[in-house]
Amino acid sequence: MRVRATAGPPATVEADVLAVPIYREDAEMAADLAELDAASGGAIGRAISWGDYNPIDHASALVDAGALPAGRLLLLNAGARGRGAFRARRLGAVATRQLNGRGASTLALWLRDGEGDPAWAAAVAGAVAGTYRPTAVYGRIRDTDAMKRSVTELVCVGRPSEGALARGLEIGEGSALARDLANRSANDLSPERMADAARELEADGCTVEVLDPEQMEELGMGLLLGVGQGAAHPPRLIAIKLPGWDAAGAGDRLAIVGKGVCFDSGGISIKPAEGMGDMKHDKSGAAAVIAAARTVARLAPDTPLMAVAPMVENMPGGNAQRPGDVVKAMNGMTVEVTNTDAEGRLILADAMTWAERQGATHVVDVATLTGVQAMAFGESISAYFARPREWGERVGAAAEAAGEWFWEMPLAVEYRASYDSPHADIVNSGTREGSLVKSAVFLSEFVTVPWVHVDIAGTAMLGTEKPYAPRGATGAAVGALVELALGFGRADG
Repeated sequence: MRVRATAGPPATVEADVLAVPIYREDAEMAADLAELDAASGGAIGRAISWGDYNPIDHASALVDAGALPAGRLLLLNAGARGRGAFRARRLGAVATRQLNGRGASTLALWLRDGEGDPAWAAAVAGAVAGTYRPTAVYGRIRDTDAMKRSVTELVCVGRPSEGALARGLEIGEGSALARDLANRSANDLSPERMADAARELEADGCTVEVLDPEQMEELGMGLLLGVGQGAAHPPRLIAIKLPGWDAAGAGDRLAIVGKGVCFDSGGISIKPAEGMGDMKHDKSGAAAVIAAARTVARLAPDTPLMAVAPMVENMPGGNAQRPGDVVKAMNGMTVEVTNTDAEGRLILADAMTWAERQGATHVVDVATLTGVQAMAFGESISAYFARPREWGERVGAAAEAAGEWFWEMPLAVEYRASYDSPHADIVNSGTREGSLVKSAVFLSEFVTVPWVHVDIAGTAMLGTEKPYAPRGATGAAVGALVELALGFGRADG
């Protein structure tokens, strides 16, 4: 997609479509909207009065532009004002998605609210995301050329900087990579094939290291190996280092660690059959960190960043891990496996220990870790836990700038006793009550540097189509990780 800005008023912009947000506060038309309506000869007012558009029934409406030079108007339900970058990202995504398969190639987007650089970068990322088609991963014979049409040029009606537009474009394309990786089926994307995909980042100047089971065994990664021991496809640990990682010397370095379960059957503690096909998305954390690393490498290769993706399949094979097994972590702790479906925390534990030993001074892990996160927060909000909270505030601010919604949860170490084991240092699955919080408490045992855990179980995948995205992977956390890494490089590198 091509992206450019124009400082002229929206009434003068030439484009196939001009997208206009309608906010809840516009029950009585605001001055800026009334001015555009007057220039159009009353096109917006007519669309609303005739019922072509109303914010109760419509996410958007494509109507005649009247006297405006734009071909048509796309009226967007923007909800209430506020959360500038989040709102802008959604508006960009809805706008381009509603034009997929139509004849429009040039879209002008007028935000009307929060027009600073973060909002515009988020809007561009959203606009790129709105053109995403999950069927493009494998192709469908019934997809016609007309169905594949999407917006190819975005005109930003405002004064964003070139840097903001470039950043938004790269983040949008990075999110598409994460979505492609997460949407790929388990018979297509094994741990080794994910490693092959990661090696493509060498073209962006990254160094890619892949550990096989023998190397992991030598390092004592008993937790990661135990999860994958029942699968036909053996585990891998993928590490992607940007040029700035080694150049940082003794300085601060950021490691982003993503849960990579190519398919999660639950193992011996097997999941219900209903919805199990969506467990290919349990690698969304790994997809996010790989995509974020590529994006940062293209924007700021000197950033001291490493992405780590522990990759496994969790299968109930003849050699599968059993409830009651005791395994030893890379940091020396012994873990009694009480539930083989609590596998994500096991692979993250060894991966975070390894990242620290590689020199990471700050860690963020991203994972589709707990079903209760999705139940509590739904598809729009990711939960995070931080130690110390100041590091969490930086991660939360990066998410805010990227147009993602992160919410802090308490790291209640008082729950540690629920993980006590009569046979080992810790069990991998505690009592059900408070399990979202307790999952983070478990992970906290395996990291000593400033750390944030982000649970994207609800945000990584949409189970139903939305106005802003199709069913399937969303690319959650990519933008937040990129914004964090770019700010980390400036502040700490």
